Amino acid sequence: MSEITLRQLEYFVAVVDAESVTAGSRKVNVSQATVSMSIAQLEKTLGADLLIRQRAKGIAPTRSGREFAARARRVLALTAELEDTTTSEMSGPIKVGCVSSLSPQVVPPLAAHFSAEFPEVDFTYQEGSADELQSALFEGTVDVAIVFSRQRVATVTAVEVANATLKVMLPSTHALRHRSMISFADIAGEPAIFIDLPPSRDRSIEFMRAAGVEPQIRWTSSNLATVVALVANGLGYSLRYSLPGETRSSDHGIIEIPVSDPIPDNGVSAVLPTGIRAPYRVEEVIRYLRQHFE
Repeated sequence: MSEITLRQLEYFVAVVDAESVTAGSRKVNVSQATVSMSIAQLEKTLGADLLIRQRAKGIAPTRSGREFAARARRVLALTAELEDTTTSEMSGPIKVGCVSSLSPQVVPPLAAHFSAEFPEVDFTYQEGSADELQSALFEGTVDVAIVFSRQRVATVTAVEVANATLKVMLPSTHALRHRSMISFADIAGEPAIFIDLPPSRDRSIEFMRAAGVEPQIRWTSSNLATVVALVANGLGYSLRYSLPGETRSSDHGIIEIPVSDPIPDNGVSAVLPTGIRAPYRVEEVIRYLRQHFE
């Protein structure tokens, strides 16, 4: 049986990511014939078809191909990590997944940190729902995912990087704006404008019902900026988790006040597939976020 080479893994992952042998070969700067021959040899070695070749639609991985691509990405990442240990500088790619509602608080400081402290690191990010990002984690297309702790799935290892406080978002002119805490009963009957990103909306409803209040949902939006603008215009209230050190000024037309009702503990976690050692770049993401949100 022939040995599988790192070059074969690199070519295969490039083709899967590009969904095309032609585009994949350009990505790795070799000829299309070389890439095709390499993947054919890989399939022969494994005794399995990894790609579905469609003349008009390019290529798509088979089920075996998807699973193999995820493992291949991990092998390539570990190889890059071994190479990093021979140099004094941190370098190479890091792709951070972050739930959309946390992205404004997490991505900009992380990007600034790596740009300033580790310019040899190629920092990129992906936004999405917790389910999407944790699927991407197991497919190997993101290196670490930042999600709310209550959103993580059972098959990940989680490191909490920040506490989160549930707050009521109100117009800055609201009659309750001077309160230090607000109960759900205080806003019962007022129109709700919820962030429609799973599972945020369902959790908001769950928490309010547990307090004996049925929310009167007027609108939902997957765009946090839209929710903020609607609340600022006096059209309702919303609920949102706030991170340490984060403030939203009344200059933006809103004010956020902590909820006084009992709420299950929540936080923000960096998650990795269980059993996978975090590369140095991922360890730096976790270290920096914990420090940033202290």
